[in-house]
Amino acid sequence: MNYLTDREIEVLISDIKAGNNDAWDDICRNFDRYIHECCWKRLRKFDMSDTFRMELEEDLYIAGWQGFVSAIKNYDPENGKLLTYATYYINGEISKELDLQLNPLGLTERPRPEKKKSVETESRVISRISIDEDGGIPENVLSYALMREKHSDEAETVISGDENLSRMSEIAGLLRDEKVNIKALEQLFSENGISDLGSYSNERTTLQILEILKQTTDEKHTVSKDELKRLLRLYRIWKYGNNTSVPVDNTFNRIVAEVLLELNPGEYPDENDRDYRIKYDGYTEDRLNKRIKPDRSSSQKVGSGSAPVLNGLHYVHPFTYEETDRLIQLICFSDMLSAKEKEKLIGKIFELTGKYYTTPYWDGKGIMFNPRAVHGRFTGKKSSDREMFVESLKTLQCAVNNLAQVRFKFNRYNEDHELVPTNEYMHELSPYHLVVYHDNYYCIGLKKGDSRVWHYRVDLMTDVEIVRDEEGKIIPVELTEFEGLPIFNATWDPEKYMSEHLNMAYDKPGDIRYIRIKIRSTDYTIIHDWFGDHYEKVDEITAADDKGNEIRYDIVKVRTSASMIVHWAMQYGTKVEIMDEEIRKLIWKEIIRMEKVYV
Repeated sequence: MNYLTDREIEVLISDIKAGNNDAWDDICRNFDRYIHECCWKRLRKFDMSDTFRMELEEDLYIAGWQGFVSAIKNYDPENGKLLTYATYYINGEISKELDLQLNPLGLTERPRPEKKKSVETESRVISRISIDEDGGIPENVLSYALMREKHSDEAETVISGDENLSRMSEIAGLLRDEKVNIKALEQLFSENGISDLGSYSNERTTLQILEILKQTTDEKHTVSKDELKRLLRLYRIWKYGNNTSVPVDNTFNRIVAEVLLELNPGEYPDENDRDYRIKYDGYTEDRLNKRIKPDRSSSQKVGSGSAPVLNGLHYVHPFTYEETDRLIQLICFSDMLSAKEKEKLIGKIFELTGKYYTTPYWDGKGIMFNPRAVHGRFTGKKSSDREMFVESLKTLQCAVNNLAQVRFKFNRYNEDHELVPTNEYMHELSPYHLVVYHDNYYCIGLKKGDSRVWHYRVDLMTDVEIVRDEEGKIIPVELTEFEGLPIFNATWDPEKYMSEHLNMAYDKPGDIRYIRIKIRSTDYTIIHDWFGDHYEKVDEITAADDKGNEIRYDIVKVRTSASMIVHWAMQYGTKVEIMDEEIRKLIWKEIIRMEKVYV
């Protein structure tokens, strides 16, 4: 099998950067064969059926293509040859896919936190305590009771108004007292129907400990071993009405140690500690790993008595409080979600936090922000239209990521508020970028059979699909002379591009030009809203207003669409004035046409 030489690849790269589509086709064909060869090299050493080998090769090829695309986008000729660079990316993605297909749990390596979802999923079996209308145990009653012990004014208010919760807080206080009055405690247990109903398995105890750490700890709030044992007892009392004693110290220490060994890295990493799910005092010195010894019966078990006493325990939540704030704010202020969708998502995020997290947008049961206070392009759309838009956007992003062509129908709204096709024609596009311009999503790309770069509103696109050949392979994008080609480290600036294309209008290259605008110094907000930072003050002039008063004006220069600046200038009437004579004439013609309509 003959592949392109390094010199031939260098020449093709130069041509591709200039928008040569034939050169792009040549390099894609070359690496298409090369990716297949890389896949088969990996598969030859496995003993499997030919049918499964063929199916697996197709999946590996897709992964290899994604690696090639990543290499193309990040390649810098100064760092070496493209073949060497691309091979690293291609084989890397093939290895990931092969590992996923043949070893989905990744057990050939140390268990990685991001793949260990089973423990977190199982812990959901022990759900948060729910409130009922008949005055049952309130949600997170354990957390509320503990808040009282931490002298929280908020907790005092909540507890004082709930007789059931107040009695349980009294139990919590007695359990915390080192000189606990056994008779008083037994009397409280009896009054509340709490008794010893039997022991729990170590597996169930493990899940209970994990749930307690999730609910009651975070980076600023930790628990000691003794506190954790007390919380475990409280958890059982309030969730099950069960006064079963917690495991003895050696057993308890071993259970905690095995939880940490399963969720945390094998050793403390030198660069960062983001892989830890539960931290403790001394974790950076690997205090746990240095102390434990394997059990005689199995090297996978922690030996009895070897697990150290661990204090300062706290669960590392998926998101920091600051990150959680931002996520909830983004959801609240999104115009792409319905009120029910917002409430569902925020509720799920809130469940990932500990008891100390609070937000003005959610009270633990429902969203506090009025979802109807947000208005945008998608707020009033039917749920079916919104769902279709989300799917279209997802497909387009996949195509952009993989440098693949797409086909779709383009639509418009009719008098019945329905989205209908303008015709049955299927548009074909080589998508380069996705941008958001004044609440609208646009796909920027090369239209089939046209040398111009086009902009399509994504919410008006339906039946979006990636174009594939007869063998099911994606058809790579076509290229043209466009500074924003999404390959080879394109330094394309989307903000600058959008400022040059007012309202995302189609323009010939010569129609984008520098234009001078006269404004008052107090009106720069208008300029910034439309052109971002892509404007420049070039002069100052003094002119008289209608009353003859002299006023200072600034002259700013922007680069944008000459045709669309006409409508933009009319939109802001006397707030702005275009200084270029050619465009002033176009504005005057437009005014005359409007006069005929309205006079």
